[in-house]
Amino acid sequence: MKYLIVGCGPAGIAAAKAIRGKDKKGEIVIVTEEKGPPYLRPLLTDLIMGRVDIAGIADPQAVDLAGRGITVRRETRAEKIDSAGNRVFLSDGVEERYDVLLLATGGKPEIPLALRMNHMAILPFDSLEDALRIADRVPRSGTVAVCGPGFLAIVASSALRKRGNDVVWFQPDTPRSGYPISGEFEANILDSVRNTGVRILGGQDIATVREAGEGFEIVSTEKGERVRCLAVVVATERLPAIGFLAGSGVKTGTGIIVDDYLRASIPNIYAAGDCAELFDEETRTTRINFGWRSAIKQGRFAGGNMTGAGKRYPREESDYFWALIGPALLDRIR
Repeated sequence: MKYLIVGCGPAGIAAAKAIRGKDKKGEIVIVTEEKGPPYLRPLLTDLIMGRVDIAGIADPQAVDLAGRGITVRRETRAEKIDSAGNRVFLSDGVEERYDVLLLATGGKPEIPLALRMNHMAILPFDSLEDALRIADRVPRSGTVAVCGPGFLAIVASSALRKRGNDVVWFQPDTPRSGYPISGEFEANILDSVRNTGVRILGGQDIATVREAGEGFEIVSTEKGERVRCLAVVVATERLPAIGFLAGSGVKTGTGIIVDDYLRASIPNIYAAGDCAELFDEETRTTRINFGWRSAIKQGRFAGGNMTGAGKRYPREESDYFWALIGPALLDRIR
């Protein structure tokens, strides 16, 4: 039996270990576009602030994968799935076959049109490589603009402020894909961010960006306000990375639609983590459980079910996003 896992984040690793716990002899292969070893994404802001080095954010869950007979193929990504032929075509030209497939591709940020410039001071915030570029290219003083509606923008703004930068956060309207920061909790979060010295331009997006001197001049959408800054950190929402599934027959919505067993619309394909959209038969609604610990939990269930465990994934409200990304969000800002 060959198990193929696309994605080496918390869901993919947890699934691989769960599979090995049930099937001692099966072949397990993980493919990932990351260059280095797995890391703890919630600690990327600590890397930006200089509190830890790369070794300090290593994912302990990934220790001794090779010793467990789990192969990790790095620097390659899935480009197409042939579900009828049980094949995944990879960006390096290799074709991986499988008996059972897990999609654990997580999410990717959507870059606003105004920021799609090839400039070394416009910096997406998503991966380890992104965090290293921010730490290297953003001076420890001067104004930095952050663009994004939710969690990533919150932690990026706070980290840059603690680093010594003046920060202007362009906070567009409510994000599309289920970041449940609202009401009194949202007010507390925004107050905490303001108390660090971050200037929040609520309900405003970036309309235009032009080079000005050694940095940029940004014009906001709502009031036409102009902001001068040295760099722009793009911390927009992470949407499920599912573009490669076109033509595969796998049913998708915002993410990959899965049932109570984390099984996709094709019986030998499963999904877990930030790319999985759980469908509730009773309420006829779907949702994506964003977050680190939720991804681990889903990965374990998916991995077990890939070996025939047949367990339903428990739908607990506590799985949903902010409570499960690591340290409490307010504690990470203050």
